[in-house]
Amino acid sequence: MGLIIEMTDKEIRLENRYLMLDKTLILSDLHLGKTLHFRKAGLAIPAAARDADQSELIRILLMEKPETVLVLGDLFHSASNRECEELAMITSQFPSIHFELIMGNHDILSPEVYRSMDFETSSNRSMGNILLTHEPILDLDPKIINIHGHIHPGIRLVGLGRQSMLVPCFFWTKQSFCLPAFGALTGLMRQKPKKADKVYGLLEGEVSQVF
Repeated sequence: MGLIIEMTDKEIRLENRYLMLDKTLILSDLHLGKTLHFRKAGLAIPAAARDADQSELIRILLMEKPETVLVLGDLFHSASNRECEELAMITSQFPSIHFELIMGNHDILSPEVYRSMDFETSSNRSMGNILLTHEPILDLDPKIINIHGHIHPGIRLVGLGRQSMLVPCFFWTKQSFCLPAFGALTGLMRQKPKKADKVYGLLEGEVSQVF
């Protein structure tokens, strides 16, 4: 069981790189194919790393059994026919799940291609007082909380011996709630929280409030 938090009038469960809102699984920034992109650039990324995110996605779908999966943008890093076929094979195993992609800056394929992988596409999605987008939205109505991705947030944790590490996190500031990137090799942008912010770090698959 993950960490339960209250957001507007809803309970949200934070898990390792995704969250659950009722029967909806929400994740962001898969960047499928990024390992292949690195290998083409000459970086020594193990071939097995390419399949890690797909395997983790299948594991989560089997465990959570969601009615809906919302991806908050950047499904692929730079899509190829092979990646589209592999994702279509995954979604075809879960015909009862509604898959939806909220378009991000890396989502450059046509809606027809995403439909061939069982993904409906949209620019945003509202769930009560929660607005789901890829990039953060400014100047919102004070009653609205924007759940988004795009930033790949990370937080630096410092141990008693002054050793430190940068880990993925959920980052909540004012009306903005940023999800960690689901893709394991997407990189992290260090966040510097202020007094009113809340940060939920991910360490060895566990979620805990660290600020």
